This record gives sequence, C-alpha cells and structure tokens, in this order.
Amino acid sequence: MPVTLTFPYSQAAGVGRGYFVAADAPGAAGIVTVASTTGDVELRITRYNAPDFVTTVTSGTTFSVSIGNIQTIGILALQTATGTLSLITNV
Repeated sequence: MPVTLTFPYSQAAGVGRGYFVAADAPGAAGIVTVASTTGDVELRITRYNAPDFVTTVTSGTTFSVSIGNIQTIGILALQTATGTLSLITNV
C-alpha cells in the first residue's frame, strides 16, 4: 500500500537539512518529488550500495525521480528557498 510523506521546507541560503532517514538497509524505494516555490535548491539522496543522487531544482519548478535503496533525503538551499519535498513509497 503506497504511503506519501510530505515535508514543507523554508531554508535560508546555504542551509542544508535532512528530511528522511531509512531505519534499515537497504532503505526505501519510491518516488521523490521536490516542488521549489521560491529559490534554487539541491536535492541530495544518499543510497545504500549505490551512487548518491544529486540534482538542482530551480525556483518555480518541480522535479521527480523514481529511485531505490534510499538511505537519506536532504535539501540544500542555494538561495533562500521554500517548497515541498515528497516521498511516495510502499509500506
């Protein structure tokens, strides 16, 4: 059964924050979505036994990725930024 976790963010420029940490390896699989309302942000996903995933999401855009082995999900604000981060995963 799919579960959606949604986290609003509001961060000053240069501030990084973690929003999800998997309890056990190999971690979760799911769809991660960042909707950047204002300001550019860097989405950082660390993964178990797989390369990290890092991409920039520009202000006013939405980015989604389907990815497995998720250990942590974080946002680094490249500018003062607001938006939402969502993870859709199966329980």
